[in-house]
Amino acid sequence: MKHGQKEFHIAPMLDVSTIEFRYFMRLLTKRAILWTEMVVAETLVHRSMHNSVEDEDIQLDLELIRHCGWFDERDYYNCIGHDPTVVPTLTADEFVDPHPIVCQIGTNDPWQAAFATRVAKSCGYDRIDLNAECPSDRVAGREFGAALMRDHDTAAQVVRSMVDASGSREQKPIHVSVKTRIGVDDFDSFEHLSDFIQCLVHAGCRRFVIHARKVYTQGLMSPAQNRTVPPLNYPWVYRLMEHFPQCDFWLNGGIMNLEHARNIAFGQSPEISVVWSDKENATSFHEKHSVPCKNCNMPYGSCIAPPPINLSNLRGVMVGRLARDNPSALADVDRYFYGEASNPCKNRRELLEKYILFIEKVYPRRCCDDDNIISSRMVMDMQQKINHNSPHCDVCREFSSEATAIIDQEPTIEKSQTEFTNNNFNCSHLADQKHGRRRKRHFLKNQGAKIVSGIIDSAIQPTLGILFGQRGNSQFRRELHRLSRDMTVRNCGAGYILKKAMACVPPEVWDRPFALNESIVNYIPSK
Repeated sequence: MKHGQKEFHIAPMLDVSTIEFRYFMRLLTKRAILWTEMVVAETLVHRSMHNSVEDEDIQLDLELIRHCGWFDERDYYNCIGHDPTVVPTLTADEFVDPHPIVCQIGTNDPWQAAFATRVAKSCGYDRIDLNAECPSDRVAGREFGAALMRDHDTAAQVVRSMVDASGSREQKPIHVSVKTRIGVDDFDSFEHLSDFIQCLVHAGCRRFVIHARKVYTQGLMSPAQNRTVPPLNYPWVYRLMEHFPQCDFWLNGGIMNLEHARNIAFGQSPEISVVWSDKENATSFHEKHSVPCKNCNMPYGSCIAPPPINLSNLRGVMVGRLARDNPSALADVDRYFYGEASNPCKNRRELLEKYILFIEKVYPRRCCDDDNIISSRMVMDMQQKINHNSPHCDVCREFSSEATAIIDQEPTIEKSQTEFTNNNFNCSHLADQKHGRRRKRHFLKNQGAKIVSGIIDSAIQPTLGILFGQRGNSQFRRELHRLSRDMTVRNCGAGYILKKAMACVPPEVWDRPFALNESIVNYIPSK
């Protein structure tokens, strides 16, 4: 079977799968399929100013796009009326294609699910997925997420509405899938799982992402425990494929590295591609591997054995915490998993330099401008031009490309780090502006910083694991944490903070080529 016939997915993770994280992952791999964090369908309904739930044609606006998690630099600019004086036009080399990408929604309301499907399709997502596995109290307590596994009828109604709203073949429909677990609370038999899948198949769904653990709701386990304590049961997922040969499946949970992922997706004998039930060795596999599994030697008796053959309806795999905690392990996805000639980035320095260019574009520095607006969103959301009076200030001049040529010839701007950081800074002139009181409180509390901490945190979060297992990892993370809380450098922006933290790590660490998969050791996912 050819490499391209299998897929490698990066899972939706709450407070992780942000626009910044997905952009960072896309710099690492052009072929992997990225997922948004779960979008609550009810939020899209309430945030839509120009549409009703029944509208067939969706009129997109900036607020709706933002809450749907969509980000395509070119379409984004067109939607807000791109002004090249605000954000420079992208060249072909600078543009990073967000596709392929999946939007995951959470809801138990068929009408809201249909509306969210139309919004996702209008934005440009390649697929849409229903979350039927999230154990979080704020999700399960509202009777969606993992709670849908206990209510087959509601789940079927939601899926049916999504399939109906996805469009006809003539309209190039958006594909609908369901991400679920192998059990929930006391509903943990294979018969219950099979009945649940059968119910969704009758509703029109043929694509399933199976997290091979059961899930505990009702406060019995925290979300972190639900990702580690219940044993993984890959054999059950393989059995599902045998029961539903007409459906496509993706396996999620406990994947340790790319070699493990490829062995699962292609089988340990990839040259044999058949339906599981066609092979006699399926019986012997199930005899050797079951939960608790003595052969795999994994915590809690988990069984993570790849199938002995290439299962034709196992369409791929999904990883989550591996991408979050050790993104460098995915630097070889395009070559090793998809069979491409090369990977997008050769080393960590190239990766971070490209990412910093993006961050500096969407979250520009505020150290050299006289505007008192607060940067709380991407510059495109603010739709306001940032006019810099100087290419750098006294703080960030060390990383300015112009600094070496004009360091003794051009005065630098000190106002952003001295005048604005003075606790006696006069904010009375802000009172007449919209949200003036809020801006005044922000200036006084944060010593004149014009960039909110949330922007800094969102920008640096994807990079925290880039030196996993490498020399300088602790120093890099400590320096990022220190600088992100240092108000004297806040206005220089997240790009400066990343550059400054990189400088505390030996250059050879950044310049060392990414390890090809053959030399990568197993990764045991953390909480």
